[in-house]
Amino acid sequence: MPHLPEPFEAVYVTLIGLVVGSFLNVCIYRLPHGLSIVRPGSRCPSCKTPIRWHQNIPVLSWILLRGRCGACKAGISLRYPMVEALTGATTLGIWLQFGLSPEFAVAVPFAWAMIVLFFTDLDTQLLPDAITLAGVAGGFAVAWFNPFLGEPGIHRIWMALSGCALGGGFLWTVGALYSRLRGVEAMGFGDVKMMAFVGAVAGPQGVLFTIFGGSVVGALVGVSLIPLRGRSMQSTLPFGCFLAPAGLAALLYARQVIDWYLGLLVPGG
Repeated sequence: MPHLPEPFEAVYVTLIGLVVGSFLNVCIYRLPHGLSIVRPGSRCPSCKTPIRWHQNIPVLSWILLRGRCGACKAGISLRYPMVEALTGATTLGIWLQFGLSPEFAVAVPFAWAMIVLFFTDLDTQLLPDAITLAGVAGGFAVAWFNPFLGEPGIHRIWMALSGCALGGGFLWTVGALYSRLRGVEAMGFGDVKMMAFVGAVAGPQGVLFTIFGGSVVGALVGVSLIPLRGRSMQSTLPFGCFLAPAGLAALLYARQVIDWYLGLLVPGG
C-alpha cells in the first residue's frame, strides 16, 4: 500500500526534490564537460553573470523571470524548470510509495542519478563516470541494507555482485559481438558502466528488466523517429535515455512484474 503522508510532509519532500533538481541541472551541464559541480556558483550561460539566490528558486524563478536571464535577458531553456519539476515529482512519488524507509533511502538517490544520466546522454551522448562508477561503488556500499536485493544478509551482497557482473558483462559482450560482426561500434562503454550501476543496486532481475524494457521502448521510438529525421536508427538512439527510466522502473517494480508473469505461466504455483 502506498504511504499517505500528512500534507506538510508531502510538501517538504517535494521541496527537497525541487532543490535537488536545481543541483541536478548543474550536474547535467557540467559533468560531461569535466567541470566542477561546486565552483563557480550558478551563472548565466550567455553573459556569465552569477545568479543571485532569489533568481535561483526552483521553477518559480524561471516563471517570474519569464524564462530569461535577469541581467542580459537571454533566454533560459525550459529544460531547467522541467528537470526541477521532474525531480520533485519523482521524489514525491517514491515517498508516497515507501515513506521514510530503507527503500526510500535507496530508491531516491538512484532515481536522481538516472535523471542525470538521461539528460547527459540526450545532450552529449555521454554517461559520466562521476555518476556511473560512483553509483557502482555506492551500490556495493549499501548492498547489505538494500531491501531491493532480496532477503537480508550475505545474499544481498551476492545479488549486488552478480547484478553488476551481469549488467556490465552482458552489454559488453553484446557490443563486442556486434562490433565484430558489423564492423561498427554498437554502444559506448558508458552504457556498460551504467548497467553495472543498475545491477549493483537492482540486482540480476533488475538488469534483465532494464535491458528488455529499454530495448523494446528504444526500438519502438527509434523506428518511429526514422521517417521524421531521415536518419538511421543507430544514429537516432542514445541508449542511456531508455535505460535510465527502465532502470528506475526495474528497481521499483521488477520483482513484482516478474512474479506476476511467472504466476501466469504457472497458475497456482
